Amino acid sequence: MRTAPTQMRLSTANPLFRRIFLAAWLVLGPLAASAEVEVSGFGTLGGARSDQDFIYQRYIHDGGTLNRDSLAGLQLDARLTDAWRLTLQAKVAPSTHDDNAWEPTLSWAFLSWRPSNDLLLRAGKLRLPLMLYSANSDVGTTFDFARLPSEVYSLLPTTDLKGLSFARTWLDGEREWMLEGYLGRAHTDWRYHLREDIEPLFSAGTLYLGYDVEMVGAVLSLRDEENTWRLGLHHADFEWDLGPVPSRFPYVSIAPGLGYYQVSEALPGPGLPSIDSYDIYVLTLGAEIALPRDFRLVGEYGRRRFTNATTGPDTSAAYLALLRRVGRWTPYIYCAGIRSHDESLDMIDDLNDTRVPAMIPGAASINAAQRVGSDLLSPYDQYSLAIGTSYSLSPTSKLKAEWTHTRTGRLSTFVDAPASEDSGGRQVNVFSLSYNFTF
Repeated sequence: MRTAPTQMRLSTANPLFRRIFLAAWLVLGPLAASAEVEVSGFGTLGGARSDQDFIYQRYIHDGGTLNRDSLAGLQLDARLTDAWRLTLQAKVAPSTHDDNAWEPTLSWAFLSWRPSNDLLLRAGKLRLPLMLYSANSDVGTTFDFARLPSEVYSLLPTTDLKGLSFARTWLDGEREWMLEGYLGRAHTDWRYHLREDIEPLFSAGTLYLGYDVEMVGAVLSLRDEENTWRLGLHHADFEWDLGPVPSRFPYVSIAPGLGYYQVSEALPGPGLPSIDSYDIYVLTLGAEIALPRDFRLVGEYGRRRFTNATTGPDTSAAYLALLRRVGRWTPYIYCAGIRSHDESLDMIDDLNDTRVPAMIPGAASINAAQRVGSDLLSPYDQYSLAIGTSYSLSPTSKLKAEWTHTRTGRLSTFVDAPASEDSGGRQVNVFSLSYNFTF
């Protein structure tokens, strides 16, 4: 099991966001003295172990880990008036930009205003209404899976933003329609695992690249007493911290049938065409349907499309789950998959397999750069089968156990492959056990 000194760091909010929030607090602060305050908490103590010695999903390997699923949080809800509320949520969890650190963060910090029963407006740091369980993904007692299917819940590296949102509801008999919309900004880190060095830019191993993100989206939901259907469309603009991003890697021909891809300005070639930011659209579909005999069917689909770059692979992901409540037990089974589209996988495969002979000047650097380029394109091609169960100890606590079998196809970014190996053609069995609670 890999170990490293544990670090604790407190994320700082954007200065503009702090000023806006402070101004709002100065206006509404006097109301806080008479506010009705509710404090709640949540947490998960979860262990996971695989049957492989390589790292899977940042932390999981044959030595076991508590980092994949464990976290703890505290939430404060203050009712300032009948229409105004303040919500703060802080949590301690593994860092989103360091595999060897835990980090306290302010997950939520927003003011909400409900001018009428069917309209809700929010401003501050919010959770995106991206997938069915995105809003409550940290609270393990609110769903029965040991962990939400990673293939689908990893389409975007962030689920939070600082901005504005609205929710408008309509009643149609026993059915409720809801339209949610949002816009805002966030800073996030996208994780990569590099098998080679490409100095002076990047070193081999885990790499986090920072992006400033502007997002806007809308989600339409239909709910009745037992069923939910959702349709969402989201747009994101990802701007790299280091400046313009390459839009493609040009091919450099040395001789007929011999060449390489220019993945860095340090390599000879025509130069890297670049863009100011990635332009990404995400389509989401979801449904949770009640079936006879206490069965439930849950499914979600996500499609991520890069409109202006081949260095961002278009990807589709989905899962389908069947659950049944039996007293305090809820056993389940689901199939999940994520796959970058063929054009993207072909490009990534070409990069991964490209080699020039040792007689070519700088061959070692060129060959290493090809593998780095392949890793930086974040390919996905894997499928999972999970069988598990949750057991309700009480209305506020659950035990969960799960076995997941995963097969990777051509390549998979979820696998940290050793330097001389590939992430494709792998099989991983993961065993998970967790205790989830709220108070």
